[in-house]
Amino acid sequence: MFMTIVFVCLALILVLTSGAAIYMGIFKASGHEKSSGFKAVSGIISYGLSGILWFFMYSHHYLGW
Repeated sequence: MFMTIVFVCLALILVLTSGAAIYMGIFKASGHEKSSGFKAVSGIISYGLSGILWFFMYSHHYLGW
């Protein structure tokens, strides 16, 4: 039970930090000169992309390659 909680928390942290890196690095949406709509759309895209990437990396790892 404890290991499951740790793995879920680790996956959540990885998705959140990767999403923030994509949001600030690729889209450069953290500045004040961007509109609210652009920030919202780029946030959805960056965190969605991060979630999809980590989903496939985790499933690839746990399926034993």
